[in-house]
Amino acid sequence: MIFLNQVLEIILLLSIVGTTLAFGGVQSSAATAVEIVLFLCILILLIVQTRRGQIKLPLPIWPLLFVLWAVLQMVPLPWNAVVILSPARRLDTAVAGLWHHGQISASLSIYPHDTLLAFMKFLACLCAFVLAAYLFDSRKRKSNLIRGLILLACFEAGYGIFQYVTGLQKIFTYTKLYDMEEATGTYINRNHFAGLLEMALPFVVAIAFYHFQIWSERRQVEGGRRRSRETRSMGFQIFFYFFLLVILLVAVVFSRSRMGTFSAVLTIGIVAVLAQLKAKRRLWLVAVILFLACVAGYGLWIGLGPVWERFETIKEPGFLQMEGRFTIWKDTIRLIKDYPLVGTGLGTFASAYRHYQTGSVDLYVDHTHNDYLEVASETGLPGAALLFLPILYLFGKMVLSFLDDPRRYRRSITLGCIGSALALLLHGLTDFNFQIPANALIFSVVLGIGYKAACIERREESQMVPPPPYKQ
Repeated sequence: MIFLNQVLEIILLLSIVGTTLAFGGVQSSAATAVEIVLFLCILILLIVQTRRGQIKLPLPIWPLLFVLWAVLQMVPLPWNAVVILSPARRLDTAVAGLWHHGQISASLSIYPHDTLLAFMKFLACLCAFVLAAYLFDSRKRKSNLIRGLILLACFEAGYGIFQYVTGLQKIFTYTKLYDMEEATGTYINRNHFAGLLEMALPFVVAIAFYHFQIWSERRQVEGGRRRSRETRSMGFQIFFYFFLLVILLVAVVFSRSRMGTFSAVLTIGIVAVLAQLKAKRRLWLVAVILFLACVAGYGLWIGLGPVWERFETIKEPGFLQMEGRFTIWKDTIRLIKDYPLVGTGLGTFASAYRHYQTGSVDLYVDHTHNDYLEVASETGLPGAALLFLPILYLFGKMVLSFLDDPRRYRRSITLGCIGSALALLLHGLTDFNFQIPANALIFSVVLGIGYKAACIERREESQMVPPPPYKQ
């Protein structure tokens, strides 16, 4: 079983790397291949567990409720039920034509085929969540998934900085057509490149914090004596991870993604403050301040002029209207008002939005640049609640677990999961990182690790503690 777990961990990591390098997985062939691989991994795991006589997968109930909601959108329902649940469908000429021709059933989704494709993507992310939760074990004090994510982010950051500094705007052999002055790594869109890096940044801080805790405790034990080799090694590793942090944050800045930069900086600040609550050492805050100074200095040395110019555009009159997102959001809200209960169907935003588009009508809008509005338009307000409220609940559980977890490594990893999830949740307010296969896959893995560390392992440990003696 140990060998199988190692193989599954390698496959999951390779799936993340492959999807990221394949332009973030936006090509359907790459996304489909990863979906098949993840489905096979779960199938193999189920077969092995069945033969052992026990099926035990770390799968909570809340994602299954969203799965059932999406299935409800695809199954044929009586026409009367469809128009009761989704009154706006009365105006759908295609459905009305079927009714007049004697077909008395229809689906809640306006395009069931698109819903099926999006449903398969969600199932693949759910498989990644389950695999990550199953494979993570804090007792090993290492996770190849987290190490792989940090290494992948470092490669992407280095590639992005190279693009920005040299002006060689290529992704391997592909010549970029958009974002020609920004760092994008292997992504087509700078915002999604920033989304990857901002999910990795908190884990770098978390690993540095883990080594800082060990280094600080050993210094107290050694007192005024000469530092041991292990203590000096821990100090070197702290500086090394802070150096990686500088590289990653500089790459985010050079992506010129406004919300990406804001999310990354805010997340690092929150993670640093949470770490200070546990470390209670002034030296930790000094290290964080020095890190931010290094980022600013390095960025100024390379050149922050073009980056600053992009942020200056926010001050221009009518920025929201010129930017385009505000108009899309207003049109999407009108769409939600027409389909508030069940939505238009998972994955159908691009098709449904055409009838509500009032700005840039010559352009094809495939996403609303707000993940929350997009999910609400596709699955209705109940569907959005089924998806995001449990994520927020898990986020709260991770924060509480971090604050009272006695184990150094696990609380450090939980801290990384907190920051990683928070960064993408914030970025989702102005972009659609959850619709990018690579970023959605990584986010699912982060939630899976956080669920295992903050919920499953803590629950198992609490059950192992003997109950207090009964007192009359």
